[in-house]
Amino acid sequence: MISVTQALSELKLLRKRIDNTSNTAVFTTVKRASDMLDATRFTTQATASYQSFVDLLARYNAIKSAIVISNASTKVSIGGKTYTVADAVERKRSIEMEKAMLNRMTEQYTATKAEYERHQYAEQQRVDRLLTTELAKDAKTNVEVVQQLTATFLAQNKATVLDPLSLADKIAELTQALETFETQVDYCLSESNGRTLISLE
Repeated sequence: MISVTQALSELKLLRKRIDNTSNTAVFTTVKRASDMLDATRFTTQATASYQSFVDLLARYNAIKSAIVISNASTKVSIGGKTYTVADAVERKRSIEMEKAMLNRMTEQYTATKAEYERHQYAEQQRVDRLLTTELAKDAKTNVEVVQQLTATFLAQNKATVLDPLSLADKIAELTQALETFETQVDYCLSESNGRTLISLE
């Protein structure tokens, strides 16, 4: 039994050894009559190199398989949410998609809010000009007329923000979830890998 942390370290070493064997092994050659090459020795070395590769790969695959099985069943809690280790690792890899959506929502929310505010300001300017014109015509214009003109004009030129998702809340919620996950995931996975034991047959 070894911990997942130890298994992951061994995987790295095995990968280096497998790559080294693949890059340096010589399995075939041409032997000329004048060569000092010992055919028996070459055969032994080629066979040993290949067997080393097969053995290292078998060990690598056994460890990888044990880690995959462990990751599919071992649970971790991140930000109050329970994940399998496999799910947490996958979310860590794919979190950029969530960040892209968060950016999209934030950009749209900011742009819509700014457009709405520009519209409101522009309409208020138009009301002010209208009132200036109307008041100039009739010095007796009373407060009720001013209020009625203002209300009618603004109602006819009203703008509404369509926000079915309550985007500000959704942005805050997603930002919090992403920050919590990214802050805690590495520690939680490291802690889990250190205490989770796997069996290698």
